[in-house]
Amino acid sequence: MIEATELPSAEQQVLAELGTRIKIFRFNPKPSGQSFYRTTLTGKWAFHISFIKHKGDFDLTADVAVRIDKIEDLVNEYDAKRTSAEKRKSMTLGGELGNLSVGRPLRWSVASVSDIPTICDQVLEAFGKIGLPFLESCSEVAGAYRILRSSDPKELHLAPFPGPRYMRALAAAYLLESDVKERTLLANEYEKNLLENDDLYLDDFRALSLALPAVTS
Repeated sequence: MIEATELPSAEQQVLAELGTRIKIFRFNPKPSGQSFYRTTLTGKWAFHISFIKHKGDFDLTADVAVRIDKIEDLVNEYDAKRTSAEKRKSMTLGGELGNLSVGRPLRWSVASVSDIPTICDQVLEAFGKIGLPFLESCSEVAGAYRILRSSDPKELHLAPFPGPRYMRALAAAYLLESDVKERTLLANEYEKNLLENDDLYLDDFRALSLALPAVTS
């Protein structure tokens, strides 16, 4: 059992233990909040831990996310909803490890401080089997575009909000130098969907769509 007064230190111990383990994957072992980061050639990867507190114990879940700078820089230029600080932290795709694998969240329960090393071993094993392959598969524009363009329900949750998702898909299509006619059809399809749903990002999407022909990569 973990007393309420012990929870903060137990959570910090989890992060410290994970930090010593995650560095084998070339992540910075020092967490920023509850996230660990690794700089990549195309942007960065994130490995984030969430804590769910209960009386006497707590659960934790883990999620991963990828940022592709070229996509984010282009989209953020026309995203009028986010602050500058939020844009610096924006990610292109991401998901919780359980949803990426079995379609439901994976939780690890910590009932005692002595459980922490074993739990951290299990979390890192799951990261290696689930999170790392996902990050590797969508760290290039082409890989991200395949997911952003997908209508598979299993992949929609990796960028769940239509407006930002459509903006990133259109930006990726442009960066891949797709046919202008093909990109125009894609933009028209997305704009129609946003209009029908009175989406908050409709104006931002339109601004990006209109600007793309004149943007240089």
